[in-house]
Amino acid sequence: MSRSAARVRGAAAAASAAVALDEIVGTLSAHPLFAPLDRAALAAVAMRCELSRFEAGATLMRQGETETCAYAILDGEADVFIELPSGPIQIATVGRQRIIGELAALTEMPRTATVTARTAIDAVRIERDSLLALAAEFPALAVSIIADLGRRMHGMNRSLAYLTYAADALGRGEYDAAMVLELASQPGEVANFARAFAAMAEEIQAKEDRRQEMQAAAAIQQSILPGPLALEGAGRLIDLHAEMHPARDIGGDFYDYRFVGPATLSVTVADVSGKGIPAALFMAVARTVLRAAAGDDLAARMTAANRLLAAENDASMFVTLFHAVLDLATGVLHYCNAGHNAPYLLRAGGGIERLTRTGIAFGLVPDREYAAGKIRMAAGDLMFLFSDGITEAFDTAGREFGEARLEAVLQAARGSTAGGVVGKVLAATREFAVGAEQSDDITCLALFFAPEAFPPAA
Repeated sequence: MSRSAARVRGAAAAASAAVALDEIVGTLSAHPLFAPLDRAALAAVAMRCELSRFEAGATLMRQGETETCAYAILDGEADVFIELPSGPIQIATVGRQRIIGELAALTEMPRTATVTARTAIDAVRIERDSLLALAAEFPALAVSIIADLGRRMHGMNRSLAYLTYAADALGRGEYDAAMVLELASQPGEVANFARAFAAMAEEIQAKEDRRQEMQAAAAIQQSILPGPLALEGAGRLIDLHAEMHPARDIGGDFYDYRFVGPATLSVTVADVSGKGIPAALFMAVARTVLRAAAGDDLAARMTAANRLLAAENDASMFVTLFHAVLDLATGVLHYCNAGHNAPYLLRAGGGIERLTRTGIAFGLVPDREYAAGKIRMAAGDLMFLFSDGITEAFDTAGREFGEARLEAVLQAARGSTAGGVVGKVLAATREFAVGAEQSDDITCLALFFAPEAFPPAA
């Protein structure tokens, strides 16, 4: 390389360094911490700094970590997040001529936020030791540091007071967005954090409103289910107990029973497709339709009920159900099993039978004809109805409770009351699925015929 070429390259490097120094000085001078310093002092600060580059997505600093440096952004943008148990909340986006992390550089305190590069960033790294040395050399910088910390403490205490008050009010259910309105109107990160807090509070309030609405809906749904049968008249001939436990606040399962004549009992267990509010609404409609179906011919009544449910069923929902009518004078049971789990009939003499399907689920085909089955219950017989939330309960290994386990529990529960049978089935299901999330609504109903002839075991 010739001497002239070397001089040209050296001059270019010097010019580039001068431009970088001027840019650093300009960035520092825009910050209140360095504003009192003259150009010579700012240049001395700049000479003690290091240039750093961060690619987009890189982390400049992480909340909770202790470091002793700050960064002055020369080019690019960074996002500032507060890490909360519920997840990160973005409180600011900062760019050119902004300094981040100076509090840690001054006090050695843990980072109060996480900062990531939104775009590629060119920044100047300012070390705490350099700041302290410069403060000793330039008293104006020391005064500026003290003043800046004072302003921060004043603003922080005031902001914390507002936010603490707002948080307490939120916990009491008395939060008003106006509580942080003044903070949100202030400049800088405090306003960004106040706006983030307001958004979080609004989301929490909305979730609480939804939770209360769901609780009210659950209470309404529970009120639809029938209460205990009166132990008088024909009610003395049976022992009946049913329970429904939704996988969510409200569910699509339901059971129903009522006397439709002096000695005639109607019993239903059903399972609507889907979960949550849509299933609960369809459940209420299905129950109403079944109760409204009239006539002595069970098959005809079920065909008519299906036609009503399938009409204008734009949501394409359906319900599997077992519906039966028991003549308590004769023990004759007429039933329709519309795509539902086949109930068990435990005979007093020790046998066990299944009441199989007589048609497909309701709501699918409007013109579908349904058939009815017929059996006779003897004194001491037990009929057990259930939804697939029992047999399709899963343990933590993904295994299914299944029909074999259910049959074993039912056999072991012989001699118990109707409530005892239901309790033992539910207990066995819970024990099997302990630690696993309930994936479906659980409903079961047990009915003993003429229990006074077979006193329950002690």
